[in-house]
Amino acid sequence: MATGRTVSASFLTNRDKQIIELCDKIAHAIMNLIPNDTYKRRFQDEFGKISLTRDAGAGRGAGKLQRDALCTRDVQGKAPFSNRNLRWHPLVIASNPTPYAKTIERIEIEGDGEQQTLIFVVKENGVEKSYPSDKVHELPERYVTLPKHWGAHFDKLRLWDDTLWTQNSCIITAFEACDWNAALEAYAVLGLSIAVDNYKINFKTIYNKIVDIIKNQDIDETVKLPSSLFPTDKNNIICCPLCKVPKSQNPANLPDREREERYKFAFGGNKRNEGDDSSMQIMHIEPLVESELRHNGANVRFGHRWCNVAMTDHSIEETVDFMKYIVNAHNRK
Repeated sequence: MATGRTVSASFLTNRDKQIIELCDKIAHAIMNLIPNDTYKRRFQDEFGKISLTRDAGAGRGAGKLQRDALCTRDVQGKAPFSNRNLRWHPLVIASNPTPYAKTIERIEIEGDGEQQTLIFVVKENGVEKSYPSDKVHELPERYVTLPKHWGAHFDKLRLWDDTLWTQNSCIITAFEACDWNAALEAYAVLGLSIAVDNYKINFKTIYNKIVDIIKNQDIDETVKLPSSLFPTDKNNIICCPLCKVPKSQNPANLPDREREERYKFAFGGNKRNEGDDSSMQIMHIEPLVESELRHNGANVRFGHRWCNVAMTDHSIEETVDFMKYIVNAHNRK
């Protein structure tokens, strides 16, 4: 399975670099309003740190804002998925054709042994052009690969080892994709949430500063920001979308839960805090789907792990209906 970094993780197009650097401006605008030096460093290390890479960097790379807003999730397995990549990466995989991407012509495999490389053939202005796995980030627009493109190669691909999968990890799932400006607004919204709720920065002050930064972007003059999807209400931005309580507080304002200690070896890693009910996770108000680009400023929030787990892949409305049924089934009015 693919176990290493995304192929060409350190290679950015000029536009990729501009977008990430604009996010860095947002992070610095927040940090400059944090009065305490200790808290400044904490924000920078946990949230604001920037990595000029496609996968937010290896080890202690980028902060949580870049990882969650700009990048896809970690993916490993016997497939050519990127182990994190930019959400506007131009090559996606889907079950069916999508309205926001052109369909590739075909997939080829070049080379032998440990030197095999996936080649994606597309049509540009009516002319076929080939992109190997380490160059697909240079595609001029978004393309989608479908099951029919992979079927002819299954007999060969099923024999690939970790090395081959890793050096061809060059594609993202369609449901995690979005346009660059939507990812930028998602970064701005999540940054606002952290600034106001976690670091008690005045909402109006930081809101105006961040809006000014994205409004004056010079990446693409045809794109007007903030878009109509960008939220304006403070509570809408800082509160968990399911329980409507600020994410810095316990889910649904419930008392702390006592978690029984579990034995573990002292030399092992400790991720137990990530399992706390109130630990913070990225949430999507409407679940991500392949047929529509939904990762945007209106749909992305930080919320509680408990709430996120409760939603699974359902919408807020579906989750609330489910909870209503449970309450009635237990005669809890």
